Amino acid sequence: MTGSSSQDGSSKRGARNNEDELGREVRRLYDVQRIPPKAQVKLEETYAALRTTPQNRPGSQPAASTESRNAREGVGRHAPVRRAVPARGKGRAPRVVKRGVVVAVAAVLVVLLCGTAFAASRLLQMQPGETGFFETGGNLPVYDSLKPGVSSLNAPVGDTVDVEGVQVTLDSVSCDRNVVNLFFTLTKEGGFDLAEQSNYEGSQENEWSRLQRLSPRFGYALTSNGEAVGTGSVNLLDAYREGDAVKVMQRIVPETTLPDQVDIALEGWAPWAVDAVNGKPSFSLAVGMDLSTVAQPRELGAQYLVFSTSEGDKTIGIQRFTASELGCVMVVRNDNAWTGEPGTEGSSYGPPDNVLSPHALKVVDDQGNVLTPVGAGDGSGGTSMDGPQVIEFANLSPDAKAVTFSPMTSIDWESLSVDERKARNEANVQHVDVSQVGAQLPTSEYGGYELTGWDVSDGTVSISLEPYGWQANGSYMELVSEQEATLLESTWTDPDTGETGTGYHSGIMYRKRDYLTGAFVQMVSYYAAQDEELRGLTQYSYLSAFDTYREETDAAQTLSF
Repeated sequence: MTGSSSQDGSSKRGARNNEDELGREVRRLYDVQRIPPKAQVKLEETYAALRTTPQNRPGSQPAASTESRNAREGVGRHAPVRRAVPARGKGRAPRVVKRGVVVAVAAVLVVLLCGTAFAASRLLQMQPGETGFFETGGNLPVYDSLKPGVSSLNAPVGDTVDVEGVQVTLDSVSCDRNVVNLFFTLTKEGGFDLAEQSNYEGSQENEWSRLQRLSPRFGYALTSNGEAVGTGSVNLLDAYREGDAVKVMQRIVPETTLPDQVDIALEGWAPWAVDAVNGKPSFSLAVGMDLSTVAQPRELGAQYLVFSTSEGDKTIGIQRFTASELGCVMVVRNDNAWTGEPGTEGSSYGPPDNVLSPHALKVVDDQGNVLTPVGAGDGSGGTSMDGPQVIEFANLSPDAKAVTFSPMTSIDWESLSVDERKARNEANVQHVDVSQVGAQLPTSEYGGYELTGWDVSDGTVSISLEPYGWQANGSYMELVSEQEATLLESTWTDPDTGETGTGYHSGIMYRKRDYLTGAFVQMVSYYAAQDEELRGLTQYSYLSAFDTYREETDAAQTLSF
C-alpha cells in the first residue's frame, strides 16, 4: 500500500473495503468497466493520502498484522508500531477518513473529465547503448540485474516538457515484446528542496524515500496503427539524485505481447504541480517504437488448464505466458467473483472454489528452477477488479524449453473454528535475529528465504533476502520489528470540528525485488530513530504458512514453449 500509516488489521481491512467500494462507485457513476489509467493513478495516490492518518499514542498492545496478503509488492508504506485504540470522540479518525474519501471521489471525477489525445512523431528502434541511468551506480543494487537487458535493447528519446518550473525529460526507452522500461530526468533551476518531500514536519526519512514522493506518476495508453493495445498505470521502480538532477526509472508490464509497431502515450501527474491535490494531469509525453527487429518472446500461448486435484477440478485461464530478455510475464484471466453483496458485512472477493488462484501455482522450469513471483515496482498497478491478473516471474532459465504448473491446494479455513484459526496463526509466527546473516527463514514446507544482508545507515534499515523453493505467500514477505523504535510526534486538526489530535509515527517501508533472481530487499526509513538505536533493534518476526498448503504433484501439467 502506498504511503499508508500502519493500523491494526481491522482498520486495514476497512481501508481496503473503502478502496474497493470507491472504485466500484466511480465505475457505476460513469458506466465503465475499467477506470481509465490516469484516473486510476490519481485514485491510488489519494488512497495513499487517506492511509497517511496519524497514529495514536502507543500502548501495551502488541503490533497487529500490518498488511493484507493481497497487498501490492514493493509499495512504500508506513512501518508498523504498537498502538492503543482511542476512546470514542478522541481523534475522530473515522471523520478524517470520511472527509478524505469525499476528496478522493472529487479528484477522480475531475480526472475522468480530462481527456488528452497523443500522437508519436517518430518511430524508434531498439539497439545496444547506454540509458544514462545505470552508468553512475546511483540505482538500487537490487535492480543491477536489469542493466544487461536494458543496455542491449534501448533507444534515446530526449523529449522534454516544462511542468511549472520542473523540466521532465524522457531520456530513453528500453523495450521488447514483454516489458517497457522508461528512464526520466527531472531538473529544476537551483535544484530540488527535498525537505518539502518529507511525510511529516520534522521527519528524517532518507533521500531515496523523499525522491519517491517527488517522482511523477503516469497513466499509459498503448496503440498500434490506431488500434488500442492496452491501458494502465506505469510502475515507479527507482529514483536517485545526480547533482541537482533526479534520475527516475519506471516500468510498464502490458497485458498483451507488443506488436511490431506500438505508440506509448503517457499522461503525467506531477506531485509538485499546483493542481496536484485536485488530481489534474499535469503534462503529456508520447513515443512511438518500431519493434520489427526485436525477437518474439518464448511463449506458451493461451491455455485453459484443468487440474484434477484432491479437492476436485480446479481451472485457471492463462492468457499468455511469455519470456523475453527483459522479463517473464504471466497474464491470467480474472475469474474472481464476489460472495455476497459487495460492500456488505461478510462479503468477500476472490476465486470461486473451482478456480485456482495464480498465487496457488508452483511453476518450475525444465532446468529445475522454481520461479518466484515479483511485483512490478512501487507505482500504482492500475489493476482492475474486472481485468486480467498480470504477474512477473523471476528465476526462469534462459535455456528453459518447458515449465511445469503444480496446483498448491490449501486448507479450508471456513471449516476451522475461531480458536483453531488463532492457534494456527500463532504457530506460524516465526522469529529471526536479522544480524545473523546466513540464517534460513522458511515460509512453509516448500521454501523460504536466506538472510543475505542487514544494513543500517542514514536512519534506514535494509534487510536482504534470497528466495529458495516455492513462496507460499506469493510475492508477499514482511519482516516486522519486535522492538519499538523512537517515534515521531505530530499534531493535526480536524477542519470540520476544530478538534486536535496527536499522532506517533515510526517510518515508511518499501520492498523491492530483483527481476532476474527474485532477491528481495525490505527498506524501512525511520522518521526519528537514529542509526545507533536502530543497530540494536535486531529482533524481527514474520508470518509463515506451515501446515497450510499441499502440492498436488499428480495433477501437475507441463507445457512447452
